[in-house]
Amino acid sequence: MSSTSFAQSSSALRKKKTLKKGIQFTLMIVGQSGSGRSTFINTLCGQEIIESSITVPSPDNADHVKELQLRHESVELEDNEGVKIQLNLIDTPGFGDSIDNEFQFPIILDYITHQYDEILLEESRVRRNPRFKDGRIHCLLYLITPTGHGLREIDITFMLKVCPLVNLIPVIAKADSLTPEELALNKKLIMDDLQQHGIDHYKFPYDAAHDDDEIISYNEYLYSRLPFAVIGSNDFKTLPDGNVLRIRKLPHGEINVEDDAISDFPILRNTLLITHLNDLKEGTHDVLYEKYRTEALSGKDYRPDHDDSGFSAPQFHADEVESMNDSILNREAYHAREEQIKLEEERLRKFEERVQIDLANKRKELMERERELKDIEDRLEREMQEKGKLHAQVKAEE
Repeated sequence: MSSTSFAQSSSALRKKKTLKKGIQFTLMIVGQSGSGRSTFINTLCGQEIIESSITVPSPDNADHVKELQLRHESVELEDNEGVKIQLNLIDTPGFGDSIDNEFQFPIILDYITHQYDEILLEESRVRRNPRFKDGRIHCLLYLITPTGHGLREIDITFMLKVCPLVNLIPVIAKADSLTPEELALNKKLIMDDLQQHGIDHYKFPYDAAHDDDEIISYNEYLYSRLPFAVIGSNDFKTLPDGNVLRIRKLPHGEINVEDDAISDFPILRNTLLITHLNDLKEGTHDVLYEKYRTEALSGKDYRPDHDDSGFSAPQFHADEVESMNDSILNREAYHAREEQIKLEEERLRKFEERVQIDLANKRKELMERERELKDIEDRLEREMQEKGKLHAQVKAEE
């Protein structure tokens, strides 16, 4: 599919989907240090959201190994049609930086299921919280290190555990490190590994009975591009006509990361933020969350396929709704107390700032008074010297 037909297809699909202003979309990006997560996020948002790390921690050096963190960022994006998207990003610095990385997996799994639990508890409330924020992950991008040999063990293990809970999209990071032939082979090997190990990634589903040929064709095209091979960059180049390109500088030249002939990045960005944004959100609610909710309310131990980590969702029964509401009230009281503490801390901070400002003003006044006194002393000394000279001159004349 050419760039022109791609743009036309995107525009046509855009008109067929209802994107409300201020739509919320939550994206988690998982990948090992050095996979280009920060650069990818900045490229996706078109601005520097996260400062890119210039050093890559080595598992052989324990002093540089960082614990897994879930770092939250939020940015409002707006396209040329005026559609606003509140993009909530969850970065995962420290992922895969240890010799044994499986202990990190439950941190991500627990976070994802906690968002489902929050929705489940909110639905059980007699009175809903109008300020409740839905934190469910609508899509998880897993950045694969471009080894040229398919998936590694950590890739397979993690994706097997997380795929039942989220819309998982595999992505080859730093694709420019592979030749076109190596990239094509790597894509095939990765897709073979995904199928062989039963990793249920996002497959761009469509309804053959109701969707028109254009939508079906475009979804099939997107599926054929998996895993998306992306190139990111924090560098820019201004063209003679004034247009600015995001480029990746190489020893032998430079790459336009927006060129879909050499990078799947513009296709992936278009997929996430335009054509499939609503599909990913609806799939999260109607399919993934509903499955989780059904298992939880039926009292069964929810254990995703291939998961032997001991992870499970909580069990809820009808006679537990009251205790759930009590738990919610307790949590609300805790949050209220937490807010009170924050307000008190803010009040003390402002008081301390006022004290510091007052001390600085007093110090300034004292210094000014000291200068004034010094000027008076100097003037008096000059006057005394002048009087002494005048007195000596009078005596000499006598």
